[in-house]
Amino acid sequence: MEKRKLSAIAREKASEDMIEIAGRLKGMRHIVTAQMVEDNKILILTFYKISDLAKGKEGAAFRTFLSHEDYITQDLRVEKVKWLTASFYMMNGFSVYDSTWSKKKNCFERRELIFIRSNEEQELIKTFFKKYAKPDDTSVPWSAVDRFQEKVKATRLAAKHKKETDLIDAVMETVKQEPEEFRSWAFDSAMSFSRYLIYQEIEKGIAQCECTHCGKIGPVNRKDIRLRNNEKGICPFCGSKVTIKAKGKLPCRITDERWVAYVDPTKEGFIWRYFHVYREIHKYPEQTIRHKRVSQGIKEYARQFYSFPDGKPKCDPYEYAVFKQSGKTRWCHDEGKIACAECILYPGNLPQAWEHTPMKYSALETLSKNMPTISLVYERGIQRFLEFPELEWICKMGLNQLAKGIINATYHGATGKINMKGGTIYKILGLNKVNTKILQSIDGNYDELRLLQVAQTIGLQLKPDQLREYYETFEYNTDLLKQTNRKVSLHKLVKYIGKESERYPLGDSFGCGNYACMRYREREDPRVERKRNMARDWLEYLDWCKALKYDLDNMFIYMPTNFKKVHDRTAKEYQALQNKRAAAERKRQENLARKRMEQTQKAIEEIFKKNEGTDAFSIKGKGLILVVPRNGDEIKAEGEALHHCVGGYVNRVASGETNIFFIRKAEAPGKSYFTLEYRDNRVFQCRGLHNCDMPPDVKAFVKVFEKKMQDSVQMQGKARKHRKAG
Repeated sequence: MEKRKLSAIAREKASEDMIEIAGRLKGMRHIVTAQMVEDNKILILTFYKISDLAKGKEGAAFRTFLSHEDYITQDLRVEKVKWLTASFYMMNGFSVYDSTWSKKKNCFERRELIFIRSNEEQELIKTFFKKYAKPDDTSVPWSAVDRFQEKVKATRLAAKHKKETDLIDAVMETVKQEPEEFRSWAFDSAMSFSRYLIYQEIEKGIAQCECTHCGKIGPVNRKDIRLRNNEKGICPFCGSKVTIKAKGKLPCRITDERWVAYVDPTKEGFIWRYFHVYREIHKYPEQTIRHKRVSQGIKEYARQFYSFPDGKPKCDPYEYAVFKQSGKTRWCHDEGKIACAECILYPGNLPQAWEHTPMKYSALETLSKNMPTISLVYERGIQRFLEFPELEWICKMGLNQLAKGIINATYHGATGKINMKGGTIYKILGLNKVNTKILQSIDGNYDELRLLQVAQTIGLQLKPDQLREYYETFEYNTDLLKQTNRKVSLHKLVKYIGKESERYPLGDSFGCGNYACMRYREREDPRVERKRNMARDWLEYLDWCKALKYDLDNMFIYMPTNFKKVHDRTAKEYQALQNKRAAAERKRQENLARKRMEQTQKAIEEIFKKNEGTDAFSIKGKGLILVVPRNGDEIKAEGEALHHCVGGYVNRVASGETNIFFIRKAEAPGKSYFTLEYRDNRVFQCRGLHNCDMPPDVKAFVKVFEKKMQDSVQMQGKARKHRKAG
């Protein structure tokens, strides 16, 4: 449609009979007229507001031009040309019909709000939209018009989407098929952690074992190989590293997943491509479609196009997802729907793939080769390397865990610090040559770096095995390293923890319910977890012994045999001590509260006259009395009676932070009515049953009480000034 040509068509005005009819069309909102133009190719529907016609206004509100392929609406309420693209059912301030509830029929009834001026015009509209009409239409011809407009909107949206998808498709056509070597690497190397040795004891000392990697099944003597559920081990058939699984504790399905990244070179930079890899281990392979123990797959879901204008990285991201709520899954602009940043990087074609970019010296391929099954945010390493080029040194030195921490930015103040501005590797790490080699030999992380830094400061020289064993037991606890509260050598202490933790409980870290959250991470060896669990409990046990005043110089107490049993017994003794201290503290607080309330009562007696026969203070004329609680139990009973929280204010009363008073009716002085809190020389709050607000009589009572208290404080202040002046 040519908008300029359409806008030049003269605007219609309402006829006298339309103005006269408007007064009789109660409940309707618009009158519409219809005419054909452009050799009967375009239908014009002109809409007049009935409320405007009733006031004698002749101008139309808007008019819609409809062809068999398109429609457009012109707003006639303004002098300038203004176009609207909404359909009738989406137009602001316009409705074809509304629904009202019919009590007689007990249902909603539809009422049309549009009046077509003549039968001829109604027939004209019906004929024009005959193609879209249906025999069971309840709103003629507006149901057909709605179908037409919906079809036009779908056509417009498809054309709009096509412009965007054509641009995306042009970019995607430049991407080549990933090589078969990459897919093989993904299953064999990146997923090499996902290998299991499933065992089941068939007779004493003999277990039937099945390796999910090599597929071999056979009997194994348990004396030749350690078989413990979830521990790491070596397959007796193929020699590969495996996670040992007891068949009786095996879930129906183990799912291991990883994101792997492949780098494709481009003229401007490179493409960072993300693939999702999964492997499933089935407990009952006979119940699967292919009757196999192991099933696996790989699929690409994200692409990041990198270029480096002026040496700075620029990224144009895409993802394989549903496009614009259209229901079609295809490549589209990245909207952050896919969490794939933490991945394993394919090193096979690096650094050749980005040799013409600043990343050619990053050594990230070295890091990936050294950590073939560890996921980290490699893409973040682009910015980290540009900010800290010495990252290359750390990668090439084999400090993989440290490089991972730098890239992921997971380090914090409690662990080792790296000097990013250091000129040498020793200044960067804060270590001497010997300790740097030790860190290299164990591939230390930030926590182990921290331990070495502290040990170097205090003059303690650790061996690699000592450092590793200490970290596996106590993590980065530097207090023990500094010999704080330590009665024996580190070697003896670590050996003791290792021996006692053999049968220590694991907790629920390896329960079936945790497989979903652990599918993206390699599970830690249970032996390490047992040692750390016991080490935490042992340090807690020492604190209990100090509180109980046990002799920690006695090695039978400091390092007891059968630690779990001793730990649990000591925990009960410590809890009993805590209960005794808590009871003493509660009693002390209640005594303080009682003394405080006695002092408050004496102070109140100086302000109010004491009523005869009762421990209450009356404000005349209101039928209410003020009661000062005698102890904390009365405050707690008040809270229980009125169902509010004043029972928890005993400690505040004891410390002098606040004052609590009871407001009672004069005819029922023993029955709870309202509770008043007075502090900072004003009434802070006054609440009744279920924290209800004050009625007028209580408000008046509280205002008089507050004024008398404030006047008393002012008089006492003036008296002190007078005495000082005299």
